[in-house]
Amino acid sequence: MIIHENSKPTQKMKAWYLFTEDFIAGTQHLTNEEVGIYIRLLCFNWNKRCAGIPNDANTQYRIANCFTDNEKKSCDNVLKEFFVLVNDNYQNERQLQEYLYISRRMEASKENGKLGGRPKKPSTEPSENLDKTPLPHTPTPTAKQTKVSYAPSFLKFWEKVANKVSKGTAEKNYMKLEKEWIEKPEELAEMYNKYYKSVEDKQFAKQPAFWLSAKKYLDEQPKALSTEKVDMYSFRLKQFKECVDSQTVKGYVVSTARHNTGDVQRAISEGEFTKEQAEKYLDLRGWL
Repeated sequence: MIIHENSKPTQKMKAWYLFTEDFIAGTQHLTNEEVGIYIRLLCFNWNKRCAGIPNDANTQYRIANCFTDNEKKSCDNVLKEFFVLVNDNYQNERQLQEYLYISRRMEASKENGKLGGRPKKPSTEPSENLDKTPLPHTPTPTAKQTKVSYAPSFLKFWEKVANKVSKGTAEKNYMKLEKEWIEKPEELAEMYNKYYKSVEDKQFAKQPAFWLSAKKYLDEQPKALSTEKVDMYSFRLKQFKECVDSQTVKGYVVSTARHNTGDVQRAISEGEFTKEQAEKYLDLRGWL
């Protein structure tokens, strides 16, 4: 189980927050088919209390309602890009964080209810203490505050790591590591920081908790970013020509073309392909 049994609410949460601005920005390169598959997977996972998408291709295709080879390929792409394999189930990090947050809020509200909720109003009935003898003072019970303690090796990791979010989940995943890695907190922190620095758009960087659970520290370390200027036109031109030559329309290439119409115009003027081909295979009708 990804989520401890005690952290689950007794009822399913029937609605979940969709951060529309982040969702649109993060799925700009997807086709409408891929967006639909992504939403189906998220809805299924939420209805299952974020237990995860089973690590079985046929089950995944059934959940996403995929039947053709193209639909199944789209499903594979969505899982690979937006989900991480944790304990043999695929999890979407953002959704799992939101579920745990709401679960904690619900549990806290439940505990407050057990403590009596709001204090009662003073009684207007006459007191039974008719002899005016002062009543003994009874101290009001207060809830004990439990201090959270963390393992020393994890604290060394946390002290040096960048992107300090989801500390509790990070410690749980840290303590599940092999003993040899638990004893290397500084080295793990350095490896994570190198990974985090290598991700250009930080909103897509894995949090330490999920970086640990996915055992990304076993991956080949990212190479340092080159200080040389990259010829982005050549890179984009290659993508454009692949679509034109194969006579296919790819969503992420269309998005790139629409954001860089100057490069498309340049390619047309240099005879790489025609305006008609750009309009058809880069979906640029009305853009040029």
